[in-house]
Amino acid sequence: MPDDDAYLQRDAVFSVGKVVSVEGRRVRVAVDKLKNSSHLLYKGNVVRNVSVGSYVKIAKGFSELVAVVDGERVEEDRAASREYRRSADALSRALDVSLIGYLEDGRFVRGVRELPLLDNECFILTESEFEAIHTFVQEGDESLPIGTLAMEPTQAVNIGVDAIFASHIGIFGNTGSGKSYSLAKIYHELFQRFATAPGFRERSQFVLVDFNGEYIDRTPKNDDDTRSTTVITEPSNKREYTLTTRGDGGPKLPLPRSAVEDVAFWTVLLDATEKTQAPFLARVLTNDYWERRLGQPEDLLGVIGDMVLRATKSSDLSIDRQTVLNLLGEIRTCLGTAAPQALTDLIDDFQQNLHYNPTQRSFYWGDWGPQYITPDHETWESLTRDKVLALPLDFSAIQPGIDLIRFKIVLQYYSDIISGFSNREHLAPLIKRMETRVPDIKRLVKATDDDGFSEPLIVVSLRDVNLSMRKVIPMLLCKHLYDQKKEKDLANEHYLNLIIDEAHNILSTESTRESEAWRDYRLETFEEIIKEGRKFGVFLTIASQRPHDISPTIISQLHNYFLHRLVNDLDIRAVEKAVAYLDRVSFESLPILPTGVCVLAGVSAQVPVMMQVREMAQEYAPNSPTMSVTKAWSTALQHPDDGLVPQRVDDNEPSF
Repeated sequence: MPDDDAYLQRDAVFSVGKVVSVEGRRVRVAVDKLKNSSHLLYKGNVVRNVSVGSYVKIAKGFSELVAVVDGERVEEDRAASREYRRSADALSRALDVSLIGYLEDGRFVRGVRELPLLDNECFILTESEFEAIHTFVQEGDESLPIGTLAMEPTQAVNIGVDAIFASHIGIFGNTGSGKSYSLAKIYHELFQRFATAPGFRERSQFVLVDFNGEYIDRTPKNDDDTRSTTVITEPSNKREYTLTTRGDGGPKLPLPRSAVEDVAFWTVLLDATEKTQAPFLARVLTNDYWERRLGQPEDLLGVIGDMVLRATKSSDLSIDRQTVLNLLGEIRTCLGTAAPQALTDLIDDFQQNLHYNPTQRSFYWGDWGPQYITPDHETWESLTRDKVLALPLDFSAIQPGIDLIRFKIVLQYYSDIISGFSNREHLAPLIKRMETRVPDIKRLVKATDDDGFSEPLIVVSLRDVNLSMRKVIPMLLCKHLYDQKKEKDLANEHYLNLIIDEAHNILSTESTRESEAWRDYRLETFEEIIKEGRKFGVFLTIASQRPHDISPTIISQLHNYFLHRLVNDLDIRAVEKAVAYLDRVSFESLPILPTGVCVLAGVSAQVPVMMQVREMAQEYAPNSPTMSVTKAWSTALQHPDDGLVPQRVDDNEPSF
């Protein structure tokens, strides 16, 4: 009997009203007039009363339905007597709530199984019921502490490892909202828990594409420097590649020779058109003609000599003196430091003595006049082909991989053009792009025979990489890893997670710097990963300031969302379309979220929650703090040589 009395007392205190309207999932509850205060007292404790954003329980017989409060309003109570009453007594409070799930055996289950009836009683949730709703870790799953509820700091928010990391994740928010910190926090907690697990290092691979160098370890310059020294995890668990196109001395990303020699690699690198340039590349890379010629250097030199001879005897208007000079110049570039001085001398000889008369559509040797030599002269071969055959060229200096592929493309291009098999206008842009992109890719990538990376976390920094390569490298790396995973891991014994920070740089649907075909190929590759990757143990994590710029297909296929402050209306609409189960209160709070607070929504969370991300040790945080301009301007900049601040020599002269 005492237990019954306790239940009756609790229900009497926790009861807030009754259902007066049911319209699908939308339910209206009339609040008792005695329950209009902000807090209630129960057994000496203060209980928060219902408000917008809180949860209520509707008792329907033996079923307990859970709803979230979307809004509240004041209505006139026409049944109230006007005799000896205040005007406020004629007003009643009503709640607009939406059904989100139900309680069963002490557990919260998301989904609508049944609807309430009119006059069903509505209650405030007990502490155990509130915890049941915010228990996101399923039975048998491991939990990771991520943060606390923003409105209830005493309620921890833990996420399930399987629910989060066996899914595609989206982290969105304006700059300065804590987006990068949340990404680092999630993976930091994962590595803290599993870095020493038996199969973690052998069976998992995390590849983080870092566009701004935020996740690269930094060495503090002084005691006041807050740079992070072990971002996300200890150096023993990760390998960093700080790529650069500013010079030749930087680290290079190792890729298998099979990936470097793949047709798709060169199609993407050179932005080859679908109709003409891509088939040309496929023909070059799948044919072993030039490899067989390389095995016989004298034979290859004879082929090049014949190409020069046929070019100088051709009457094709598309072939002129520059064609021959470019051919020899490309060969010199491919040989690099192994190119002999004799080759440079021959190019200079042709530059000075080999001429072309467009009117007669004919080459000639020497100065224009009675003494010049025409192609039908008996000495013409000695002036052209024989000079090429006499060159001491060492083709073994051309290394397998990028250099060899470039050499093959050059020879095939000029062979086709001189023979009339290909249209120069179609293929010339491809060769021009190769002149600029091959040197860049050689600074960033190296062909290797290694199977892969030994560390579980690989960070690829693109901070010092030029704009064209910033799009190409992530595309090539992710496609290679995805194809390799599908091809070699048929039993799905390994795990691959591709993490792309500032993902709008590579997943944007709009770009004026690239062709439409290349943009479609790029998006289709990542859309395939996000749609089909789960079947092969490949998952994608993207973080971005501009979800509106990212392909809607990619946004809609994400399983879990960490939504930080978003101000732009287009970004908010993109999230609204993708996250259909985000409640109205959470959605409307996106533009005003404080730094470090995000809305967690998705399959890992029973209900969308507003969460304060917990702090982690400074050495693990990303190197992306907001600059304190007052502190910077108040501190003199020390000279690197003598520790002194440079002084102005003349007050009349400005100093910079």
